[in-house]
Amino acid sequence: MKKRIWALMICMIMLVVTMAGCNSNDSSSLSSDSKTDTISLDGSWPKETVLIGVECFDTTDEQFLEIQEYYEYLTDYYNISFMYSESIASAEAELDFISSCAAAGAKAIIGIYNVTETEAVKQAIDQGMYYWGTTYYDELADNEMYLGAYEFIGSEGDKNGDYLAGYELGYGLAKSGVSHILYCNGGASFGVQMFIDRQEGFGAGVMAAQDEGSEAVYDPANDVIEGWPGTDDYTAAQSAALSSDYDGIATSFNAATWFQPIADAGKADVIKLAAIGEVADTYYESVNSGQMVTLVYDCEEVVFGHVIATIINAVNEDIELTRNENQKAGAIRIHRWVIDSIEDYNAIYEYHDALNYFISAEKMAECFPEYNDAASYQSINDLYEVYTLEYALK
Repeated sequence: MKKRIWALMICMIMLVVTMAGCNSNDSSSLSSDSKTDTISLDGSWPKETVLIGVECFDTTDEQFLEIQEYYEYLTDYYNISFMYSESIASAEAELDFISSCAAAGAKAIIGIYNVTETEAVKQAIDQGMYYWGTTYYDELADNEMYLGAYEFIGSEGDKNGDYLAGYELGYGLAKSGVSHILYCNGGASFGVQMFIDRQEGFGAGVMAAQDEGSEAVYDPANDVIEGWPGTDDYTAAQSAALSSDYDGIATSFNAATWFQPIADAGKADVIKLAAIGEVADTYYESVNSGQMVTLVYDCEEVVFGHVIATIINAVNEDIELTRNENQKAGAIRIHRWVIDSIEDYNAIYEYHDALNYFISAEKMAECFPEYNDAASYQSINDLYEVYTLEYALK
């Protein structure tokens, strides 16, 4: 997305951000219980700066860059700052980053990516930091330094959010009229659970489409490219695939590495794509040309915004706002957005490109008792849970 220039007028008493665009439900005004007559959203609250460490697996990944952009936008309104990891490729690198955050005085860790699972959580807690991650650990739910995770709506049993994302990719691509499908499984072969779940869901999605009449062929024993772009094996497998009869390709990660090779092979009008990706410049042309038929999108401010409110409440000792009805670490319920129309993609793209967010900094303020007497764990969940794709685009 175009580089955004945050030219923001901050009032001393109360900042009002006018949200123009497609979501009439996201009023910029606070609830009637707000306390903005005593505290301003001018970057001076909380009183002491809250430094937050953010761990990611790839600093060039577009989703990470969009999350980072949203977090930096929030620093103009709240007294928070961020310390970002390099691309994490090993357990040692992960634990070293957590220690570096503690040494820098960080109050919390956001584990967008987690290599060592509970080991990372425990290290953060042992070093005096709160921890929030994308995976929920029941065994740590009673620890007040553990702040939980999110839960994608539709998850049940072992069908978690990554399974659901893979399912949508498989179903959407198979229903698009393709005949032979290739799947890029990322870290599944390396034992990374999120990619294992996505691959399992993908196969189930293709089968569901076949049950509804799709004639798409997908054989998980043969129609899979393992690993990551940039390796010799991946490049060779990619070249071989483009010399084959595949007309549908799905990736469990960023699909940008396919655009140029597909074009060079003269198959831009033949091959359809599905990916877990972003509403940003990288996918704009592919979506609008009809090449990208299904995009599973985690809206940054919805999926990764509530953690900031959770951390601020915890640091401010409003720990009850981070606990669910069982007095355990919460898992905020949110929707993944499945974009399968050009109109929906462009509506989100244009909204963000006009410097809007579906959950603005002022909207987030409803999560804090300093601003809203009615703030509670449930009210925070309710704020984020309502944001389906359809709701956002009303």
